[in-house]
Amino acid sequence: MKINSDYFVERLKANFDNINIIFLYGNNLGLVELLYKKTLDVLKININDPFSVSKIDGEQFKDRSWELLENINTFNMFSEKKFILLDLMHISISKNLENIILKALEIESNNYLLLIKCGNIKQSAFTKHFQNDKNSIIVPCYEEKLKTIYSEISNLFSKHKLYFKDDFINTLAVKFNSDSLNNKMEIEKLDSFLTNNKNVTIEMIFELISSNEDVNFNKVVEYCVNGNISDSLNYFERIYDNQSSSITLIKMFVSHFKLIEKILLLSKNNKNLINVIENIRPPIFFKKKEFVIFQCKVWNLRLINIVLDRLINLEIKCKLNNLMEKTIISQFILSTSVIARNRIKS
Repeated sequence: MKINSDYFVERLKANFDNINIIFLYGNNLGLVELLYKKTLDVLKININDPFSVSKIDGEQFKDRSWELLENINTFNMFSEKKFILLDLMHISISKNLENIILKALEIESNNYLLLIKCGNIKQSAFTKHFQNDKNSIIVPCYEEKLKTIYSEISNLFSKHKLYFKDDFINTLAVKFNSDSLNNKMEIEKLDSFLTNNKNVTIEMIFELISSNEDVNFNKVVEYCVNGNISDSLNYFERIYDNQSSSITLIKMFVSHFKLIEKILLLSKNNKNLINVIENIRPPIFFKKKEFVIFQCKVWNLRLINIVLDRLINLEIKCKLNNLMEKTIISQFILSTSVIARNRIKS
């Protein structure tokens, strides 16, 4: 069954006796991690107990996928259930791996609990299997909404008997980002600061909260180059007035397309694309590798050259006429998103 992430923990506390599988996934990796840790706490799973708990990480699973079936078939003598922790957060989930997991789960048994955590995956027969299975819980973890961040900040200020205007709280909320774990750490930092300081001012709070300019700009770039027109434009619209320089955003677009161009050139002479990405310097952060692989399939060298030329002209126009920069950048985001979307569809 599918459960909203907001209600997952309460549902887990109420009844999990008939549940064999818990599947946490989504693009909000921080929320996946938070719910994963809460699951361990609620179910009192001791990850250091080798007799009752088996841990399988993604890289290990790709090479030793038979371990999942072996663990499901193993009867546990030391606890009521065998706990199997399958970490697929940082690997690409192929159709073959999906089939291996589903095949292993064909065995009907109540002697195990499989806890899966995974990054963002598309809706498919694989995810629908868990939605339709009465013994499974699947929890999609989407990006944290601005109103959720606003609510947490407001509650924190109320706790410390501080009262600020809505405009200030809205502006502060934009400095947070879409990852729940990062936001949790920022809220905890703010809570500690307010506990230990009196006569707090707006300026002090602004200075305390880490600037997420790069994170927010990265979201605009990622949505745009993936053909996500409405999200890229909406996100740009939401953050524009609170960012210091749109030239930074332009340079991020340039960096992205130069990276894809470099990979395509290196893999042009019959070299394996995956090997190029694994060995490129500076290295690509492991969480972004799947995204980069997809981008190499969306864009070709001809289109990249066209977009890079547009970015050069865009930077010149913004510097010459900063009053129009928001409109000019919006037009670039729209046109580039359309190119990406059409490439993905074709």
